[in-house]
Amino acid sequence: ELPSIDLTKQLARVMTIHDIIPILYSEHMTDKIKGEFQRTIESINHQKDWIICNSENTKNDFCAYTHFPKEKVFVTPFAADDKFREIKDRSAVDAALQRSGIPCSPYILSLCTLEPRKNLEFLVSGFQKLLVEQPDLDLNFVLVGGVGWKNKRLLKILESSKILKSKVILTGYIPDKDLSAIYTGATAFIYPSLYEGFGLPPLEAMQCGTPVITSNVSSLPEVVGDAGIMINPTDEDGLCQGILNLVQDSNLRAELSQKSLTRAQQFSWAKCAEQTIEVYNIAANNR
Repeated sequence: ELPSIDLTKQLARVMTIHDIIPILYSEHMTDKIKGEFQRTIESINHQKDWIICNSENTKNDFCAYTHFPKEKVFVTPFAADDKFREIKDRSAVDAALQRSGIPCSPYILSLCTLEPRKNLEFLVSGFQKLLVEQPDLDLNFVLVGGVGWKNKRLLKILESSKILKSKVILTGYIPDKDLSAIYTGATAFIYPSLYEGFGLPPLEAMQCGTPVITSNVSSLPEVVGDAGIMINPTDEDGLCQGILNLVQDSNLRAELSQKSLTRAQQFSWAKCAEQTIEVYNIAANNR
């Protein structure tokens, strides 16, 4: 939370708000996180402070909840790290897959913390439906990420389904040095999150030239634009059809791969830094 005005006196105060998930999805959060976030929001002074958000969606949600003046809220989009890049050497991709325990066969990929907001039960259910309807489909599902919280039901679903046990690979944490290869090797990157303040993983995948299927909600359309397939994160048929289209159509994969690489170039940390500095200058000059 912001330091008290008794301490900062006439100094400009700028806070960055990444999202208001503890408010919008409080049922997915611990009491500790909800309490800390509420104290942070209450520390903001509408007259004296300035706010930075990393997406227009977060700005709109923040202003709607707090009634903070929109003209004092600025958007500075994030970017994917330069280390995420398309790996042209297939042997390097295969070596990374082997290190991570991933078979060298077609796979869809998702990368996130295993927690409810990421909508993984929906993704797993859709994948299972696709395998049942297309029994000859040669496709695995690789899920990369930390254990997270409130995921016992997801893990139970994976454990109790024979078809999922043979086709879903939980890698846990994968070191950064291998992630570009894991992204590059995927037929598609799937990210049906219910809400994101920005959504870096789809952008990382796009920077590696990987076709993306993601949700048409929150900030994700701002990130992906027309470079990916957007779905309603409750539409299982839409998810299955999107995956099947990419698996079966190499021309579509090539088209979205090129669009992804082009779209990702619109985001940079240098641009983010310049925009952030500009906000601090505005705040300092309008105390």
